[in-house]
Amino acid sequence: MTSAAEEWAPRRNVLWGSFNGLAYVPRLPPTAYTLLLHMMTEQEPGGLVVATHDEISAGLAMERGMISRAMPHLVAARLVTVVRRGRFQLHPMIAAFNDPREQQRAIKALSKDMRLDVGDFEDEYERRFQLHLDEKARKAEAKAKGNVTPITKPTRLKRVH
Repeated sequence: MTSAAEEWAPRRNVLWGSFNGLAYVPRLPPTAYTLLLHMMTEQEPGGLVVATHDEISAGLAMERGMISRAMPHLVAARLVTVVRRGRFQLHPMIAAFNDPREQQRAIKALSKDMRLDVGDFEDEYERRFQLHLDEKARKAEAKAKGNVTPITKPTRLKRVH
């Protein structure tokens, strides 16, 4: 016989993670920390998080815009990589795996510039985030000047019989 709490609680595989990489997390805005911790609870083995910004915002009871503003901080800190819309990859040093050997292999496969424990993680975060802000400002300036090339959908050729 199961209790009501056991019936309600979703069944999840137990994952292993050495979260020593969190020691190398720079000073981030509080919403970025909240987002990171939420993503860590929603990850699949290996650190893949499958969720759109809308789904994440619903899970955190935050506005979608707050998620969109927090995500660049996590990307600049190298804690999260955007794979594509709705798919994010947590850094192997903070991701959970099925066993410790998987995490060790993933960390060994990292290039030196992607490791969190090499160099000054705080300076690297600030440098990367400044690049993000510069690119955002450049795009806004180009848009204000009207120098933006419109993105058009590829035209579909009609089948000729």
